[in-house]
Amino acid sequence: MATSSFTLPAAALFATLLWWGKGIYTPDQVGGWILCGISAYLWSETNNENALIRIRSYLTPAIYLILMGTAFFLHPLQASTIMPCCMLASYYLLFKSYQRKDAVFPFFHSFLCLSIGSLFFVQAFYFVPFYLWYATIYLRSLSWRTFWASIMGLLLPYWFLTGYLLYTAKISLLTDHFTTLIQFQSLDKENYLHFDFLQISPLIPLILLSLVAATHYIRTSFNDKIRTRMLLYLILTQELLILLFLALQPIHFETLTGLLIMNSAPIMGHYFALTNKRFSNFLFTFFLITYGALAILSLWTQLSIS
Repeated sequence: MATSSFTLPAAALFATLLWWGKGIYTPDQVGGWILCGISAYLWSETNNENALIRIRSYLTPAIYLILMGTAFFLHPLQASTIMPCCMLASYYLLFKSYQRKDAVFPFFHSFLCLSIGSLFFVQAFYFVPFYLWYATIYLRSLSWRTFWASIMGLLLPYWFLTGYLLYTAKISLLTDHFTTLIQFQSLDKENYLHFDFLQISPLIPLILLSLVAATHYIRTSFNDKIRTRMLLYLILTQELLILLFLALQPIHFETLTGLLIMNSAPIMGHYFALTNKRFSNFLFTFFLITYGALAILSLWTQLSIS
């Protein structure tokens, strides 16, 4: 399955059947389905261009599609589908800057994509300092030129948005948008207890499988080239930040779950594609059975409610 050319079409069919299995064809459902397909395509291109997996494999986009298809609460067009697509596009462009001090255009467009995502999820700005740190430590591409290119990319969407809001006399919307950056949910136990089973059930095995895959990669990363190693370390660090963010601010559960799925897919894909031991084969079978069962349960619940 790791090297088969039928793996990705099968995963796409699986996700599509789940997406439309409820019989709801609203614009937000169509938009979410399209963005999910774009994200899967971007993972395929990112993986192929940067050789994140040493063999030719479509497991990364396939795993992403399976996880997104199973998480029914992520299907509509919302921040939880828009932000992962924007962040993935920013990865694709940022990776092009590896060891290039003159990578002005990749930096500009990478931070532009992140800024577009922040229009729907302003907390994306929390990741900006870490992006610059990644560019310094992992990519070795940060310079004064690329730094200011990133700032210009971040400001451009808000330059146009500010002009529009001034023209329509709704500038207070921009103030309210940024005010949410300093509003934090308290760490009360009640804030973690209002999620239903269908929201939590896809997340727990995802975290466990990602932890196993990340641990395995850290132990065996010497098998990869330095460039591949740095890119995957970047993704691992970002995944850790998203998990920490999710633990501290569950109010953003849906969007952060979408980001976690997007970041976990390449790590899990790398693990399943390059290991062929009894334990990894068991985990892959567990992955397929678990998310297949969750898909059936979610679909049955949705149909019974409607």
